[in-house]
Amino acid sequence: MFHLRLDRRKLYVGGGILAVLLLVYLIFRSLPPSQQDVDKSAVTVSQESYYTLEADGKPVAYFADYADSLFTGGSVNKDSIHTRHVGQHGYWVNRLPVVPSCFGRVVIKWDCRPSTVVNLKTSGVQNLLHRLFIQMDTELGGLQTKRNELGYYLRVHSVQDYGYNKIADYHAEVLHQMDSLRKVMKVVHKAAFSTSRLRIRQQNRYSIVSSSNKKKQIVCNRLAIYKDSGAVLLQTASGTTPLRVTTRLVTDRAIAEVNKYYRQHPSVINVQPAGIRFDGGRYEGEMRKRVPNGYGKYYGDNGSFYDGHWKDGKRNGFGIYVAPYEYLQVGEWKEDVFKGERLTYTADRIYGIDLSRHQHEKNNKVYNIYWDKLRITDLGTLSSKTIKGKVDYPVSFAYVKSTEGCTVLNDYYQADYAAARSHGIRTGTYHFFSTTSAGAAQADYFLKCSRFSKGDLPPVLDVEPTDAQIAAMGGAEVMFRHIRAWMSRVQKQTGRRPILYISQMFANTYMPLAPDLGDNYHVWIARYGEYKPNFKLAYWQLSPDGKVRGIHGDVDINVFNGYRNQYEDFLKRHCF
Repeated sequence: MFHLRLDRRKLYVGGGILAVLLLVYLIFRSLPPSQQDVDKSAVTVSQESYYTLEADGKPVAYFADYADSLFTGGSVNKDSIHTRHVGQHGYWVNRLPVVPSCFGRVVIKWDCRPSTVVNLKTSGVQNLLHRLFIQMDTELGGLQTKRNELGYYLRVHSVQDYGYNKIADYHAEVLHQMDSLRKVMKVVHKAAFSTSRLRIRQQNRYSIVSSSNKKKQIVCNRLAIYKDSGAVLLQTASGTTPLRVTTRLVTDRAIAEVNKYYRQHPSVINVQPAGIRFDGGRYEGEMRKRVPNGYGKYYGDNGSFYDGHWKDGKRNGFGIYVAPYEYLQVGEWKEDVFKGERLTYTADRIYGIDLSRHQHEKNNKVYNIYWDKLRITDLGTLSSKTIKGKVDYPVSFAYVKSTEGCTVLNDYYQADYAAARSHGIRTGTYHFFSTTSAGAAQADYFLKCSRFSKGDLPPVLDVEPTDAQIAAMGGAEVMFRHIRAWMSRVQKQTGRRPILYISQMFANTYMPLAPDLGDNYHVWIARYGEYKPNFKLAYWQLSPDGKVRGIHGDVDINVFNGYRNQYEDFLKRHCF
């Protein structure tokens, strides 16, 4: 009996102690949490949002964002879109005010709110899709021009040219972009004209980022949206709180702390996959003080792309640039200005010469050409050149001047033309344009005096007027009218598209006034600097002071814009 009373006494005492401890605990839990308690409850949440296009309740396309009344970043595969991303600052919260009852609940700011586009009915969605299709079609056209520019470069270069592999990689990327865009366009077009019930939904993905392991994330589900206070309640997918995580916050206090935090720290929404915002685009690469410095890639919002070297935020050194409806630029840059492409001259390239009476007459003396000895031995000294190996190249092609204006005939034309052909050299004939006679009349004179045999190169119009001569004939518009007349007359009579020979200065000054000539005809440019002309070329005259064994004095040296395979293709397509 005594032992029983003793056990009860212990039980009462123990119970009383527990009750006191519980009371103390409840009093402690009911006290407002300190700032230290608040900080311990903080958590980082990654939020990704995107939009889905649904047809009869089934998702058929996905979009990264909706801005400026149109969707961006479309895909038929939701795993391949660049989602709208924001890093959220939130707090673990208890469900009940006093009792520990977190169960994986987190309060964050209501960010990336859905656009009103989610409220559109089927007809409104169809109108939106019509506008989207037009925008995508324009974007596809821009990608097409980029593909054409990149493809042209790959056709006339080889892997031994510096930057070739970069161009090949980006060409493959552009092809992939075009393929993806076409797939989305097909879905958008079908939906825009379908009888299906259409709807736009915003989708959100939430995950808790571990402070110790950035790659380890805990997936969360959204439980509620507090629209009045601008907050969202999440819960871990497992419904549990990670080990060693405790919180004294309840929902209302957490919402207040979230709003307090964002009054001091504005949220940053990022729709880009990586890099920093820079000069109307996105930059990925080496930096100094958050400015491009070193090697990096730039993706412009207008579809432009640059891959190369930077210095203090400007393109400097080697780089490639391409943009919709612009020419590809591959080569050296200085202070954001494209200087040109440096070629490496080797025996693999195709070299040729052009001849007139100047190779026969000098200082009242007449010189013969020794055709059996012809070898190019020097590429000229007017500019620096990168040469690999010894300069000892065969003459693969030769153009011979036939006529000038309507009265001048090269006395050596017939002999040089016949000799070049008899020695197995691809031969062509050119006419020197005069500003004092009509283009059509000059064409007739050229056709009358020139020879065009099977296997010959296309005829050439050599245009080298001074500014004063152009002004005297009535200006650039009149000049180009006569040039077009010559080109069309010769093409009609010979069945071969002529080539236009001009200088780089002429190309820079006057060719923008006649873009059709550059589009419709091959161009042969004389540029004697260290960089290749920034133009679509058939040939490039790289020096006027080259040396050829077998020819007295200086000789114009030319190089075909491509390698052996491209040259053979050019001959098949354009020769007589």
